[in-house]
Amino acid sequence: MINITELRDIVILAQLNDEMLERLLPVLKLVEYNENDLVFDEGGKAESFYMIKQGKVLLEKHISKHVTVSLGAVKQGYSFGWSALLGGLPFTMLAKCAEKSQILTVKSKEILSILDADPAMGYNFMQHLGNVMKNRIDRMEEQLLRSFQEHPDFKPLLDD
Repeated sequence: MINITELRDIVILAQLNDEMLERLLPVLKLVEYNENDLVFDEGGKAESFYMIKQGKVLLEKHISKHVTVSLGAVKQGYSFGWSALLGGLPFTMLAKCAEKSQILTVKSKEILSILDADPAMGYNFMQHLGNVMKNRIDRMEEQLLRSFQEHPDFKPLLDD
């Protein structure tokens, strides 16, 4: 059973008040995963949003039959599966557990219904989601640029 104190450890929920968190409790489900378990696959229907209570999840993308790129790791207290909150888009990458994990899941229809019913709660949640998304995209951009800067084929083009 999840309680409000545990929900406060989830970054995206930390700014919500007790009344708002109480509304989320009935729709949250705690799921346990083992190391290497797939949470969702790239291209899969995005029907749930995920928040890590304990453990770590890797976000990966297949770029060819033989190559998979790690796009990041999501650690305890953070969320993933944003596509579920953005109009039913398919997942753009896969998520698999890097270690034994406990993950809070919520159906997108259920959480969006709660957020729609309380505009202040919806605004706070989505504003925080936007900040988390921007930070993760900024880190991915830094990684991409660093890979270009360090790649030997680009060195002659980048040196002044």
